[in-house]
Amino acid sequence: MKIGFLSIDVKTVDEREARIAMFDNGHTVEMFLTVPAENIEWAVTQMRTVCDVIVIEGNTDAFYDAYKDRLSASPENFEIDGKCYAVTKSADNVFVWGRLVSLLSSKNRKNRYKSIIFKTYGKSEAELRAMLKDFIKANKKIKIGFFPESDECEVHARYPLSLELSALPDISMQINKILYSCIYAYERMSVAEVVAKMLTENGLKLKTAESFTGGAIARAITSVAGASAYFSEGLVTYSIESKSKRLFIPKDDITEHGVISSDTVFGMAAGLLASGDCDVVIATTGNAGPSAGGSGDIGLCYIAIGDAKAVHIVKYTFDGDRTQNIQSGVKKALFLLYEYLACYEADNAERVDAATDGQ
Repeated sequence: MKIGFLSIDVKTVDEREARIAMFDNGHTVEMFLTVPAENIEWAVTQMRTVCDVIVIEGNTDAFYDAYKDRLSASPENFEIDGKCYAVTKSADNVFVWGRLVSLLSSKNRKNRYKSIIFKTYGKSEAELRAMLKDFIKANKKIKIGFFPESDECEVHARYPLSLELSALPDISMQINKILYSCIYAYERMSVAEVVAKMLTENGLKLKTAESFTGGAIARAITSVAGASAYFSEGLVTYSIESKSKRLFIPKDDITEHGVISSDTVFGMAAGLLASGDCDVVIATTGNAGPSAGGSGDIGLCYIAIGDAKAVHIVKYTFDGDRTQNIQSGVKKALFLLYEYLACYEADNAERVDAATDGQ
């Protein structure tokens, strides 16, 4: 079915999440409209031309008042002229995944679906579509949905429950083989949740020192329950003085190389490691904006990640506003951590295999 979301005065629906929920259940979102109360009838008329189901949210009193001649009460669900309506104060994720999905399922009992999920990073929707082009042509019963967000993209492979279960492992394996280089999870987990799980499972402690990201990496890490098991400390060393005092970087070195430099971010990481009470560290320095000043171009960022054996430094230039640049820096840092942990697990697996072979 084709779904439309009409927000009256106030919009709460998460467009991306709504698209995902509808796709996974075999439907499509055709329209999102936000209008003042005086334009309700016009908006409904527009939606009726393309939508089978219209979700009304926000100022529902105004909606019921506009349709008082056609409705005897204020029902949550009803039909008018073959179109289905669902009315709620807030079309939040709980409503969309709960009440709306149940309502649509009751209207379409014959078709049921499930989705296999691949969370990817570093590839655009266009690049992912190109990678899966041949798979899509060869598998007509499998519908692929792409749901990008910043540098990430959720790829959902939807299949009908009527499909033989024996075919699912092969389908999943085919997609995994194509997208393997950019997949970081096979369920709806954030990268912060993924690295938290990996840190915990490997018994590793993390420390952070942030300038460019202003503590946002630590905030993302500690937003996951149980952070005390894997997160040791987070420092926001914003000034030259704090970098020198807290991370033991000589002020002359910062003056010589610049606050925003590979040398300074290396010194930040080395300062964290010098404490000896962590296994892996992340450090950031850069200029998030809005002005360039004399410290570096807007969006320029250095990220250091490593351990007592080696510290690796990467340089990025982001092109958003201040908030977007900081968010991009956090995402890049977390994915660098994910790659580090993936390599750590692979190395450990090789050592275990080698030890087993030697017995």
